[in-house]
Amino acid sequence: MLSIKTYTGINRNYTFSSGKTVPFKGEDVTELLEQGDKALNENRPEDALNIYIQAKNKNPDNIIVYRKLGKAFLNIKSYKSAQDNYKKYLDEAPNDSDAWIDYGDALRKDGLYKNSITAYEKAIEIDKGNDLAKRNIMEAKNSLLAVYSPQKARIEKDLYASENLKKALQITADYLGSEYMSKISDVQFCFGKTASMGGTGNIAQYENYKKGITVSDTHIYAAPEVIAAYLVHESVHASDKDAYTSVREEQDAYKEAAKFWIKNSNGIKDPEMDYAASLYKKSPSALSARVEEIYTLRDPNIAKTSPNHPPKKSKTMGILSKRKAASQSIRQYDVIA
Repeated sequence: MLSIKTYTGINRNYTFSSGKTVPFKGEDVTELLEQGDKALNENRPEDALNIYIQAKNKNPDNIIVYRKLGKAFLNIKSYKSAQDNYKKYLDEAPNDSDAWIDYGDALRKDGLYKNSITAYEKAIEIDKGNDLAKRNIMEAKNSLLAVYSPQKARIEKDLYASENLKKALQITADYLGSEYMSKISDVQFCFGKTASMGGTGNIAQYENYKKGITVSDTHIYAAPEVIAAYLVHESVHASDKDAYTSVREEQDAYKEAAKFWIKNSNGIKDPEMDYAASLYKKSPSALSARVEEIYTLRDPNIAKTSPNHPPKKSKTMGILSKRKAASQSIRQYDVIA
């Protein structure tokens, strides 16, 4: 599934997708930061890094630049440099829970598990419902155990994955109902490695040829409600019984997941689902517009509609428009995310 973060520079402040606002100091480098963000969102981390370095050279007193540099270095797996920049940023903005999580990631991926746990715990102090920080703590603890007892760590993780998936499936079934679940009774659910689209790893995906829904093993320790939200999304794809997808199908899947999250999040915070739900609350069309933007960017050849997700019926839609929509070429996908 796609990460749908966005960053926006506003006047003399910089507002992150989490809603946190950090004031600018010195010369305004909003335009450069936005260019870097665009490059990062388009999976061009080296380009983003170079742009952020330009911003730093232009205004080394702007702490937001170091937040951005940390993210870019993290994306190119330069963990020491990422840590240095996050520390510089957090010294000035210690209440940014998202930055503490990213800093924790830079530490954890560098094998500094105990230090990463401390960073994630700091994020939870600031934002108690943050599920991303909680799941990363459990991941770091399991990685630390694996250093001393790899077999025990693997067994414990497998057991947790099995129980957590059962809980998530029950939540999913309760939400979708028995009639809907009967449509996908032949679908297998599991944790595992997922494919990437446009350089972004899928959080969950449906594979029609396998009749299977896979949730990324990065989410084994996620709250079952979080996992269920992605299962709801993928169940929309699975219920089609075909290997086609479209912008409309993705919009339908996101809307259903957003509705689920609004009803079942129970105070849990997940950056992806919180963002989708916030757009849906604003208006379903706002979420649909963002989904179309993101999926068209990831796959310029994606069809607007598909057989089981046709254009919306409209009194103003003429015969010619219907024929045009019906005749568009669609292609099969090995993986639908």
